[in-house]
Amino acid sequence: MPTPSPDWLLLDEFNFHPHLAASQGAVLVMFGQPHCGACRAWYRMLPRWRPDQLDALAYVDVAVSSALAHEFELFHLPAFVLYKNGAFHAWVNAPFSQQGLIEAVQSALSSAPEEAP
Repeated sequence: MPTPSPDWLLLDEFNFHPHLAASQGAVLVMFGQPHCGACRAWYRMLPRWRPDQLDALAYVDVAVSSALAHEFELFHLPAFVLYKNGAFHAWVNAPFSQQGLIEAVQSALSSAPEEAP
């Protein structure tokens, strides 16, 4: 589990769906694990790079919450999903850069909602 931070909402398989269903605005959820170097880098940089359109950042440690990893059929980490006003909206794929993240989030928010996994 990463170090708790006021920038991140830490979710697990027990509070994931209820919390996101009650959320307002845009929430970017990162699925990662402590032994993933890319996950640690994203976890450290996302609060600094957070696009203005995002209302919150959430993190799920799939080493602890494997049920969510199965539900979302995760094959690589980190993985990002966008929730908007309590509902799954889109997968987000971005290069490891602030501009790439901003563009990926803007594109996801401007597109029609995708079907939840």
